[in-house]
Amino acid sequence: MAKNLDVLTSEDSFDLTSMIDVVFLLLIYFMYLPIQQEADLMFTLPAESAPQENVALPSEQVVEIAPDGSIFLNGSPIDKPGDIEFKELSSTLRRLRLSSERSGISTIVTIYPDADSPHQAAISVLNACADSGIRQVSFAEAD
Repeated sequence: MAKNLDVLTSEDSFDLTSMIDVVFLLLIYFMYLPIQQEADLMFTLPAESAPQENVALPSEQVVEIAPDGSIFLNGSPIDKPGDIEFKELSSTLRRLRLSSERSGISTIVTIYPDADSPHQAAISVLNACADSGIRQVSFAEAD
């Protein structure tokens, strides 16, 4: 009988206690994670609200520079292509700025130079903007 007991008790044993603990910890973690993620979302759904008051948008003036150096203000030709000082552009921009200021809005000038336009034309437009008192000037690429 002693021999049968030796067969039943072998030295090769594997303790599953630590693995069961790890499985339970992972189970608890993955059950808790979605609940915590929902609690971390701090947003509110849009609700009906009163319309905001009119927002004053800036008055944008578009200056285009053609390859020959001619200037177009809001699509209308202005000054001559060979001029270095654009006096007509400067006076028109000054009137537009004053009109916008009376309305309580600011004036923005966006310059669209052609890739082949002379650099002097862009500098002259910048000088005209400075002469007219417009400080918000930006360059943009034509589509």
